[in-house]
Amino acid sequence: MGKKKWIITLILWLAMIFICTQLPYFKGENTEAAIHKTISTSHVDLKLLNLIVRKATHLTVFGILAVLFFKSLGKFRFAYILSWFLTVVYAITDEYHQSFMPGRESSYKDVMLDSIGAILALLIVYFMKKRRSTAK
Repeated sequence: MGKKKWIITLILWLAMIFICTQLPYFKGENTEAAIHKTISTSHVDLKLLNLIVRKATHLTVFGILAVLFFKSLGKFRFAYILSWFLTVVYAITDEYHQSFMPGRESSYKDVMLDSIGAILALLIVYFMKKRRSTAK
């Protein structure tokens, strides 16, 4: 995929995060209700499962964001570091934006999860690239 397509995908992903931050559906009690509809068993702690799903979503969404930043930067010398930094800056602004949404809360812990997701995703990319280059 060309650099322009990565940039367009990045912009769309940024917009998707921004929009999801505004939607009341993504409030904790709403996601718990959705999980309850999906899993109708008394053997599952729904609050714990809701917490796991919500935090895993942070790791995944911002991990993908970091990879999109990385791919958009191309062969820039400090692409890994800059991708992580831009992802964390966006995570901070996203939490700030979320603080203004009714029923939503802002948390520095979510920013920490977002930054961990970014690091993990970038490490995966790094080791995949390294493995490909040594396989040649």
